[in-house]
Amino acid sequence: MNRETLLFVVCVLGLAVSSSVVILLVPSLFQPGVQVSAWMLGVPGFLAVVFAAGGLHSRASRSGGDAS
Repeated sequence: MNRETLLFVVCVLGLAVSSSVVILLVPSLFQPGVQVSAWMLGVPGFLAVVFAAGGLHSRASRSGGDAS
């Protein structure tokens, strides 16, 4: 496996893990009496965005042509 493929796989796995953490924390926002810090949702949400951008960037640079 070359470096670009490995980077893409790591980005996809990171996106899956961080997005699943966000999905698991969302129901606690609507339960009365449960306090969820903004950091608990912000950090995994930010990581999901970073991994998605990294996956798109590594995939686009690997295609070798225009993205249309």
